[in-house]
Amino acid sequence: MSGLKLRMVLGVTIAVLVAGLAGRTTPARGADGGESGRLQFHGYGEIHYNNPKIDTMSPGAGNELDFHRFVLGWEYEYSDKVRVEGEIDYEHAARELELEEAYIEYDLSPTLALRVGSLLMPVGPLNEFHEPPLYYSVERPYVERFIIPTTWQENGAGFAGQAWRGKASYRAYVTAGMDATKITSLGGLHDVSSKGSESKADDLAGVGRVEIAPAAGLKLAGSAYYGGADQRTPGLGKVTMTLLGADARYRRAGFDLRGAYARVALDGADRVSVFVGGTVGSAMQGFYVEAAYDVLRRDRTEGLRSLVLFGRHEDFDTNEEIPAGFVRDPAAERTVSTAGVSYYPIEKVSFKADLEHWKDGADRKLNRVNLGAAFMF
Repeated sequence: MSGLKLRMVLGVTIAVLVAGLAGRTTPARGADGGESGRLQFHGYGEIHYNNPKIDTMSPGAGNELDFHRFVLGWEYEYSDKVRVEGEIDYEHAARELELEEAYIEYDLSPTLALRVGSLLMPVGPLNEFHEPPLYYSVERPYVERFIIPTTWQENGAGFAGQAWRGKASYRAYVTAGMDATKITSLGGLHDVSSKGSESKADDLAGVGRVEIAPAAGLKLAGSAYYGGADQRTPGLGKVTMTLLGADARYRRAGFDLRGAYARVALDGADRVSVFVGGTVGSAMQGFYVEAAYDVLRRDRTEGLRSLVLFGRHEDFDTNEEIPAGFVRDPAAERTVSTAGVSYYPIEKVSFKADLEHWKDGADRKLNRVNLGAAFMF
C-alpha cells in the first residue's frame, strides 16, 4: 500500500471512530464477544496563518496558511492497573504522518507506574503537554523547537510516579539515543529525534524530570538528559550529549507567569562538524520568559470565556560555543519578542493573534504576524 493510500485509510478509519466515540467512555468488545475494558478518544488540532511563513528571515519569503496539526489519540484500559495509550499526528493537512506516542502503562502501586513504548521525553514544560490551547501564542516557543526538539519522542521504558502527597511528580526513562549527524548549525536539535521509527539503538540515553508544587499556583521543574549520540556511525567516533533544563510557572488572580531555560553540551562536536560539513555547536542554549493576564479573570475550567493578553521574550543560540578551528555562524544567535492575544470561548478552544519581532547575530530583523485557531478534546 502506498504512503498516500495508507494515510487515507488510517485517516478515514480513525475519523469515523472519533466521530462516534469522542468524548465518551465506551465499553469495548473482547475476543469472546463480551465487554472488556474501556476505550476513550482524545485529540487536538490547529490552523496557522503566518506572514511571512516561519523558518525564514526574509520578509519577501511569502505568506502561508497551514492546517499545521491534527492529532488523534486513544486510551484503552484493560483494568484499573493496565492501559495502553497512543496518538497519531497528521502534520500539514496529513502530508506527513507520524506516531506521536504509543506505550503500555502498568501501575505497580498507586503512586508508581511502568511505561514501555514510544514515549514523549520528559524535558521542558511543553514536550509532554503541547496541546495548542495550553499555550497562548500561535507558534510554540522557539526555544522548545531548536534547543528542546518538541515534539520529541523516543522508544524506551521507564517509570512515572508521584510523591509528597501528590505535590511532586517524576518520570525517568531509558531510551534510544539521538543521532548527532542530524544536528545542523541553525536548526540545532530540531530534527534529531528518531520519532520512534526504526530508532538507532547502538547508543542509549537516560532522561528524567521532577516537578514540584510547593505553593498554590506555583510549579517548579527540572529536566536532565544524557546519552551517546554517535550511534556507531563509521568515521565519527564517540559523541555524547547532555541536556539540562529548568522551568517555572506561577498563576494567580488572572496573572500567568512562566519561564524556561535549557542548555545542550555536545562532546565530539568537532567530529560532528566535519561529518556534516558545517559548524555544529559544542554548546547550545536558550531561555524564555512570558507574562500573561486574563482581562476577564474567568475560570475557563468552569466553561467561562477568557481573553488573555501576553508577551514573551526568547533568546537562543545554537552556536553558543563552537569547536576550535570552526567558524561561528552569527545567524545562530537569535532573539524573538512576541506579543498577542488569545480568546477562549470555552476552555478547550482558542483563537489567537500575535506579532513576532526577530533579530539575529547577523543584524537581520524580521516582523511576523501570526493568526491561529486551536482545539482539543
